[in-house]
Amino acid sequence: MLQKLISQLHTVISLKKIIIPAILVLVISPLVISGNAFADFNATNGKYFCNTKDLDAERYGYSYFIYQENRYWEGERPEDIAATLLKTSYSSTMLDNLGKAYHCLKDNNIDPDSVQKIPPYLLQALNLAKEQNPEKFAQIAPNFSNYVPVPEFGTLAGVITAISIIGVIIISKRNS
Repeated sequence: MLQKLISQLHTVISLKKIIIPAILVLVISPLVISGNAFADFNATNGKYFCNTKDLDAERYGYSYFIYQENRYWEGERPEDIAATLLKTSYSSTMLDNLGKAYHCLKDNNIDPDSVQKIPPYLLQALNLAKEQNPEKFAQIAPNFSNYVPVPEFGTLAGVITAISIIGVIIISKRNS
């Protein structure tokens, strides 16, 4: 009987040694890290909001949104991404949040490209979607469409065309 009582007492003491620190960790750790761990993102409605008091969280959020977009679209051709986006009948929360995060950083004098660059294939895809149907693109990602300057390749195409023409003229003169 005494041995059983000692065994139960030992079990209770052991459990206290395990349970009390675990409870303390579960209660205290979120209080310690919550200020820096997460971007300003409302998980209930999936919407991002700019918090100018914690710009490190904004940097993290912007990087996270790029990471998620890259993870989703990686390996796809820009043409296929553009076509998929334009076929969509609902807005892209992630693209919209990416646009808001971009705008938040710009408004606080932080160059978003210094935080993380949007992958070139994704920018090309977004540019294609925007060129093919600007109204639909604005519906899919209103804040991305308004805030993130999708590079226009018209000037670059003009320069390449001019260089090509000059090259053809020079080659044809050499052969004459």
